[in-house]
Amino acid sequence: MEEILASLQHWEAVRSNPDVLTQLFINKLGFKLDMNLFPQTVPLHAYAGVKNGELGFYVISEVNDVNTSSPQTLSSNCIWCPCVHALGGGQEISKEEAEIRVKSWNETYQDWIHQVINMPFGMYQTFHIPTTDLQPQKYAALFALKDNVITSGIKAADLVLTNNQEAYFDTIRSEPPYTDTSKYYILSLI
Repeated sequence: MEEILASLQHWEAVRSNPDVLTQLFINKLGFKLDMNLFPQTVPLHAYAGVKNGELGFYVISEVNDVNTSSPQTLSSNCIWCPCVHALGGGQEISKEEAEIRVKSWNETYQDWIHQVINMPFGMYQTFHIPTTDLQPQKYAALFALKDNVITSGIKAADLVLTNNQEAYFDTIRSEPPYTDTSKYYILSLI
């Protein structure tokens, strides 16, 4: 659990530094998510972290992200998903919309980082990933930016999930702000 917390603390320390963030995100498209490793229909929490100088996410099922778990159980349920350079009732989005969002990330993430760190909540700490429509298989979670209903001038962080079979899902919410911080036990440890 110490390694996990150190990675999350490292992210917390750099999430307001645009130069460091830009270096961490350079040429990164997202991360691989294997739904076989998690209970079905239970939302996931994807905690941003920096491990060995590399950006990634510790993903844990919401059911396991609780105070009643021992450190060993908590640690064994946190799956490290390193970011990669290339990737082979929820909502499904069109391939075209997914491509627009991913392209927006690829073309503007450096400018977006400089904008978002000055917002009240700054850079995200986690992603909330509903899993109702996801099957127990592998997905690519691609970094993306989408229009933000709250701040029209600054796009919202997004992950587009795809199973590489022309299905794209948009159910993910970056956080903060949190709807219920009590469901994010690991946050209280960093």
